[in-house]
Amino acid sequence: MGHTSLEKIISLQRNPANIRNLCILAHVDHGKTTLADCLVASNGIISSRLAGKLRYLDSREDEQIRGITMKSSAISLHYSHGDQEYLLNLIDSPGHVDFSSEVSTAVRLCDGAVVVVDAVEGVCPQTQVVLRQAWLENIRPVLVINKIDRLVVELKLTSQEAYTHLKKILEQVNAVTGTLFTSKVLEERAEKEEEKEKEGEKPSGDQVYDWSAGLEEVDDSHLYFSPDQGNVVFASAIDGWGFSIRQFAHIYSERMGIKKEVLLKTLWGDFYLNMKAKRIMKGAQMSETSEHTAGVQRATLCLQLRKRRSGHKIIGEPIKAENSQIYF
Repeated sequence: MGHTSLEKIISLQRNPANIRNLCILAHVDHGKTTLADCLVASNGIISSRLAGKLRYLDSREDEQIRGITMKSSAISLHYSHGDQEYLLNLIDSPGHVDFSSEVSTAVRLCDGAVVVVDAVEGVCPQTQVVLRQAWLENIRPVLVINKIDRLVVELKLTSQEAYTHLKKILEQVNAVTGTLFTSKVLEERAEKEEEKEKEGEKPSGDQVYDWSAGLEEVDDSHLYFSPDQGNVVFASAIDGWGFSIRQFAHIYSERMGIKKEVLLKTLWGDFYLNMKAKRIMKGAQMSETSEHTAGVQRATLCLQLRKRRSGHKIIGEPIKAENSQIYF
C-alpha cells in the first residue's frame, strides 16, 4: 500500500460505518511498538526500513530514552479489504505493569484488539492481564505470535521443533482464556442461585452443589485461539512480515490443486504433506519417523520456516528477502 494522503483520511472519516478502533496489547518488549511501526509504514508514513527503530508512536522524549511505551498513543490509518475501505484508528498501549491504567482506557475505546506474544518467551504476567482486560470489555482479540525469526536465528529449531514450541504457546494462551470462561460461568451460576434464594426457593437440608457440573457441555470452542480459525498470525515485525494459515491455504490450493477448505483444516495439526503425491495425510509424527519419508514434510510452518532459514546468515544477520514472502 502506498502513501495515504491527509485528504484520503478526511474522506474516510465521513463514513462512520467503516471506522474501526484497534489497540495493540502485549507484555513489555514483546514487539508491540515494532508491529505498530510496520502498520504505520504500510501507509507510507515512515519507511519500512525504520520499523522497530523509529518507534513512531513513542512520541515522548522519556519513551524514546527508556525504550518503552509509557502512554497510549493513536494514529489513523487507511486499510482496504476487497472493495471496502476502512479508517483504522490504531492505539499502541504500554506493556509495562506500571501503566496498566493506560491499557484499560485503550481497551474500552476499541472494537478489537491484537495481543502480541513473543515466540520465545511465551505468555508472561502482563499477557495474562491484557487478555483479562479484553475479556472484561467483551473484545475478541487476534493473537500475533511475534519474533518467529528467533526460533530460527537464535534457537536453531527444526520445523518440527518450532511447531511443537508454538503449539505450547497456544496452549498457554488458551489456558488463560479457559480460566476466564470458567470463572464467568461459575459467577453466572452463583448469581442465579442467589436470586433463587431471595425468591424463597432455598432447598431444605444441606446439599453439596457441584459448580463445575455441565461445563463440558458448553460450547466454548469459538473463544479459543487456533490457526485454523483465522485468529492467529505468525509474524516477525522487525523483519516486516507476517502470515496466517488462511493466506497459505489460498496459495497452496492454487499450486497443488487441493481445495482451500481442506487446507484450512490441515495446515495446522498432526498432518503432513506428501510432495510427490500432492496430498495431505494424517499422522505427521509417525510419518516423520518412518523409513518412507521421501518428499514428506509437516504441513504447517515447514515450508515457510525453510524460506526464513534460507533468508538469514548463520550468524543471524538478515539478507535480501525472497519474493515469495508475505508482508504486512
